[in-house]
Amino acid sequence: MKPRTFFLFLAALGLGLWASPALAGPQATAAASPSVPHTASPSPTGTATPSQSATPTAVLSATPSPTGGVTGTPTKTGTATITGTASETPTETATPTASPTPTGPPVVIPLIISQPTPPGYGPDVFPYTVNPLTGLEVANPDLLNRRPFAVKIVNYPRSVRPQSGLSFADIVYEYYMERGISRFIALFYGNDVPRVGPVRSGRFFDEHIFRMYDAFFVFGYADPRILDYLETLGSYWVQSLVLDPGDVPAQCDPERARWFCRDFNLVSYNNLFANTAEMQKVVSRRAVGNHRPDLTGMRFSSRAPAGGALALDVRVRFSTLIYCKWEYDVLSGRYLRFEETAGYGDWSIEEYAPHVDVLNNAQLGADNVVVLQVPYLYFVKTPTTEIINIPLYGEGVATIFRDGFAYPARWVRPANGVLQLYGLDGEIFPLRPGQTWFEVISLDSLVSNTATAWRFVHVMPPDPEEPINPGAENPPWGIYDPEEVIGADWLDGGN
Repeated sequence: MKPRTFFLFLAALGLGLWASPALAGPQATAAASPSVPHTASPSPTGTATPSQSATPTAVLSATPSPTGGVTGTPTKTGTATITGTASETPTETATPTASPTPTGPPVVIPLIISQPTPPGYGPDVFPYTVNPLTGLEVANPDLLNRRPFAVKIVNYPRSVRPQSGLSFADIVYEYYMERGISRFIALFYGNDVPRVGPVRSGRFFDEHIFRMYDAFFVFGYADPRILDYLETLGSYWVQSLVLDPGDVPAQCDPERARWFCRDFNLVSYNNLFANTAEMQKVVSRRAVGNHRPDLTGMRFSSRAPAGGALALDVRVRFSTLIYCKWEYDVLSGRYLRFEETAGYGDWSIEEYAPHVDVLNNAQLGADNVVVLQVPYLYFVKTPTTEIINIPLYGEGVATIFRDGFAYPARWVRPANGVLQLYGLDGEIFPLRPGQTWFEVISLDSLVSNTATAWRFVHVMPPDPEEPINPGAENPPWGIYDPEEVIGADWLDGGN
């Protein structure tokens, strides 16, 4: 073991030097009191991941985010006219001309420890009781003998928040969907969750996720052109689609579990929810059956590796309407998520509140936040319709955030299996055990960082001079007949 070397950096003497990755080394963030071990969130159904204690580290509490972390009532800086309305498909009108950066770094005294990263789980071998998507043991190993669910969850209009179940997902992807808004696709494998949603429609990008993780895809309808494409993937994947039964709406009732239900107490069409335990009963009766998939490929370690740059505040701006930030919490060692509460034409003005899961009334957090830069292409672009293709193939640039530090990396999609992340040393990067959020932005996105804060501004390709692939409207289901390929459970809701 290499000797431990301690460095004391004072903000008044040049904390800005922390922005240089060359100065960041292996670390534990320090404190007057010992750090709190990370504990996985309990499952609402009693099948949760048990507590997983990270390697104890000495930590020194840092001050809030350089721009002021919001933990209660949202705050607003500057003045501007609000643009956009709370419609499902708002029009994106503003384009960033520069990437504004946070100012005023907090005082942080990192404890630099020169030690090799201890062995952990993955990428090739995981114990029978360890979830290969989180690196954590599960209370009920039988849950891992089934395929995951990839559930499409809405994020706009803001009235859909707080959503239900996101804190119990193993992995969440957020991406720009269309006309200024983002949406989530969340993977549920190590937990069964009684209420996930609101569930909404699918897009082309979702195919990459449910294929990589061999998951059943849970969504509520899609554009006919997208449904037609999904039908071409073959019988195995068509029978892996789990769609809203539509004509058989059922009121959500905690006394009677259903695979799909609608909460008519919500004054919105965003009222569809899924129950993963009930869905397992439905999909297990299909011809494709259910099985334990090979989800190896990720690597987990409780200690962060060397080579990171300080990163206490991570912001992702998808549009004037949708943006979020992740603030590093030194006590839990996780990044806590904050979501915008208003959209502004001035990109330097931001307004946040904690993003909460209504299922447990807890703020969403992630052990790892990974920003992926991926091509964004227009599949359909007309004055009234925008359908985007995000080809997650090959490899590309990534930035990984864990334990308060940022690491340059590359993402690689193998021919078969889960998305993998490689460090600059060419080895698979060790993620912190727990939940991982992927923020998917374009290749043209603007990236900047200061002493402790990182900012990513998603930029779409310029509008074409002529409409792209307007086409004629397809029949409602194209050539896809859900009753024929899925069976009678389409009609009776699996009951």
